[in-house]
Amino acid sequence: MRLDRTQFFQKIGIAEKIGHFRRKLNRMKRLVILSGAGMSAESGIRTFRDMNGLWEEYDVMEVASIGAWHKNPELLLCFYNDRRKQMIESKPNKGHLLLAELEKSFDVQIITQNVDDLHERAGSTHVLHLHGELTKARSSVDPSLIYKLTDPEMKMGDKCTKGSQLRPHIVWFGEEVPAMAEAVPIVESADYICVIGTSLNVYPAAGLINYAPRSIPLFLIDPNPPASLPKKVQVIAKGASEGVAELMKRLLTELQK
Repeated sequence: MRLDRTQFFQKIGIAEKIGHFRRKLNRMKRLVILSGAGMSAESGIRTFRDMNGLWEEYDVMEVASIGAWHKNPELLLCFYNDRRKQMIESKPNKGHLLLAELEKSFDVQIITQNVDDLHERAGSTHVLHLHGELTKARSSVDPSLIYKLTDPEMKMGDKCTKGSQLRPHIVWFGEEVPAMAEAVPIVESADYICVIGTSLNVYPAAGLINYAPRSIPLFLIDPNPPASLPKKVQVIAKGASEGVAELMKRLLTELQK
């Protein structure tokens, strides 16, 4: 039977809807991970502040603020050289490896406050660093000029193509967090969210959780979870490695339902 023009386009429209529905059914569920210092602690890295406000025995504002860079750039270059060496000597822990393994079953998007590269070295392929990366340097006059480091030692006199001193590619206190613009839509599109190793007390990163769809499952992996949490939060009171193993078990069980 020959279709007239109207019937033809109606049929195409139905086919498109069916195709869209099938693609939606076949789409991997999106698992968004918000990771912090506790994620890398089992690898021997203290990536942020500890309980007494020090970072590797330095006051945080002496080594993690734009004011400190202007005051003593040489100190900051040395400090981050040491952090970079520590990172190179460290290895991804079981938690990092399991998150990479989850990519076989989920669209895993990692948004991390950490500046180390352990997620990438474990095999995770979608990692957004909110606070910068130790493996990179950038111009001190043009934030868009970012360079992959080939030498773990940054020195005074290392310059960008515009002739300015190179600085660590780290977001310090007193600076904007440009990656937030990319992070928000990732969180908004999540089917599951899991917070690992961060109290989410550091803003603006802490505000990301507010962009999550209200109906989705929200997990928290923390060996010492806060006493007061929303009822919808599913707490896994374990460290990163054991916690991610438990998360994997729960999520894969749900997929099989």
